[in-house]
Amino acid sequence: MTQTPQTPSSTSTPVVRSLRYGGDEAFAPFESLDAQGRPVGFHVDLLRAIGGELGAEIEITLQPWEASVEAFRAGRIDLIAMVDTTSRRAFASFLKGHASPLHSVYLRADAVAPRALQDLQRVRLAVLDSEPMRESMDRWLSGISQSALRVPDARTALQAVQRGDADMALLPSAYGDALLPQMPGLVAGPTRFGLQTYAFAVQPGNEALRTELQEALDHLEANGTLPALRARWLEADPHAAERQAIERDLHDQRRWTWALGAGGTVLLAGAAFVLHRRGLAVARERQRRREAEDALQRVQELLDHTFHRNPDPMLVVDHASGLVRDANDAVSALLGVGLDTITGRPLRALGHHLGLEALKRMARAIDIQGHIDGLPVTLTRADGAQRACLVSAQRLQLAGETVVLCMVRDVSERLAQDAVFRLGYEQLQADAQQSEPVTVPPVDGGSPADDRLREFTRAVAHDLRAPLLAIQGFVGLLRERLHLGHTQEALEYSEQVEKATRRMNAMIEALCSLAQIDQRAPVREPIDMHALAMDTWRIVRAADPKRAIDMRIDPLPAARGDPDLVAQVWQNLLHNAWKYSAYNEAARVRVDSFSEDGGTWYRITDNGAGFDMAHARGLFQPFRRMHPKSQFEGSGIGLSMVQRIVRHHGGEVRLRSQPGVGTVAEFTLDAVPR
Repeated sequence: MTQTPQTPSSTSTPVVRSLRYGGDEAFAPFESLDAQGRPVGFHVDLLRAIGGELGAEIEITLQPWEASVEAFRAGRIDLIAMVDTTSRRAFASFLKGHASPLHSVYLRADAVAPRALQDLQRVRLAVLDSEPMRESMDRWLSGISQSALRVPDARTALQAVQRGDADMALLPSAYGDALLPQMPGLVAGPTRFGLQTYAFAVQPGNEALRTELQEALDHLEANGTLPALRARWLEADPHAAERQAIERDLHDQRRWTWALGAGGTVLLAGAAFVLHRRGLAVARERQRRREAEDALQRVQELLDHTFHRNPDPMLVVDHASGLVRDANDAVSALLGVGLDTITGRPLRALGHHLGLEALKRMARAIDIQGHIDGLPVTLTRADGAQRACLVSAQRLQLAGETVVLCMVRDVSERLAQDAVFRLGYEQLQADAQQSEPVTVPPVDGGSPADDRLREFTRAVAHDLRAPLLAIQGFVGLLRERLHLGHTQEALEYSEQVEKATRRMNAMIEALCSLAQIDQRAPVREPIDMHALAMDTWRIVRAADPKRAIDMRIDPLPAARGDPDLVAQVWQNLLHNAWKYSAYNEAARVRVDSFSEDGGTWYRITDNGAGFDMAHARGLFQPFRRMHPKSQFEGSGIGLSMVQRIVRHHGGEVRLRSQPGVGTVAEFTLDAVPR
């Protein structure tokens, strides 16, 4: 049977679809223009593969990022890739995330680089003032989200680190690495963090194209094309930044070696050589003194800034004379008077604000016990308005003098909003009126309201006091060492001061974060708990990618809640499992789920150090630790944060542990019968 050949016609010629993609011309390795102006990068190769899957031709246009976003919103391009954020969902329909742009920490060459996200809680951080970064900070670094230095671009962030306005900058590696050669004295930290997820997006309503693209991506993932592209373009050498710093140091060392060698050939005469050595010694001593004096000034500025930035009013009172030696701006704001009417005057001059009887009872308590923890008082402002407050105080020895450090917390708004808290406050008032001297009753047998109130006030009274005293003590020692000419010791003291200052800042921010959780409006959105746990583990693991650990995350059921808050639960619990299993050569972490009383529980199990449950009474209180800080670093706020967040959702969290065996942490966001 003979077939009749058919003549090709225009109707039988396949029509090649055309799609328009817009991207960033300077966001390597994802997408950028090469020296000839041609698009190159991970997205470029991925789009070509997608075009092959769809039988489509994808026209790629790379230009400044703002121009690409504007073109997408105007409908001039069909497809774009960006971080999925709340506001962007109003003008874009996102596919599933397909890659994570890495972020690096940029710091001075002589600074200690962070190994994990938790290390950033203790530094002054510069970040981009963009919606993706704001959402990432709220999710992964909520403790410093409000205090971070927000800047318009990467160059400004790096310059802030150079000037000392920030300790470090957290930036997309694509931006920071490109600018680093222009920033002498700065290096990139060895750890990179995947804080965000990149996803393609199409015009809203174009579900057909969105579905086609997602199916193409899923197929490329399954057949190994997408993983191969990630390996080629995105899996950066984790030690590249470290090698860069080493190479830079070697270059500087060679340069100085040649310079000294050249100078040595000139200084051949013995007498000149001796004079030169003596001059160098004098110069070094002067340099050390200048550095120590600069460090003292910087530390004093940090101390003043930390003292005056504290949201709680703070006073330092001379115990013998009763004179107010120092007060911060929050005292002035609370009383409604100027600082000049407070400092240098007797504490009894504030009697019309607090009442003379209250001041006498506080003074007796300080004389007998040496401290006051969470005393409820009613304070009268200069304008006559009354505020409900909690007062904590401690008698201290500083530079041979006895002073009293007082801290006040205004809880008026909290009392108006939280009925349980108000009951606890009223109980404290009743206890205070019946007891003499003024004390806070023991925690045993207290009501939930009492426990919540004492937990917060004791944390403010005790834990914020310690780093402040360390700062003041070391500043005094620093001045003394400088006066005696011991510059090296003075420099060592300055380092201790800065550490204490950073710890105080971190604790202030942590307490603020705890307080803010209860104030957030309840959110109940669908949460992919399996994806969130995987993303969190990837970030935790970035602290030490080479560390061997047997990790398994079973499929997890979805939940409903506040995604940003729940991300902090996973971050704290997984980081604890990672941290406390560090000394186990066969470290193992398991994540799974189970049902109990009709609710879904999520479980994290590790075979780490564990702890004795007999000492776990204060497990969820701020800054209470089960292990020495010398053994395991940490702020002591993590489990308090976890409990606050879980209970904010109506759920519960519980831990079981045994020393040398490990720990099991379980939480549910579902309502639990109490």
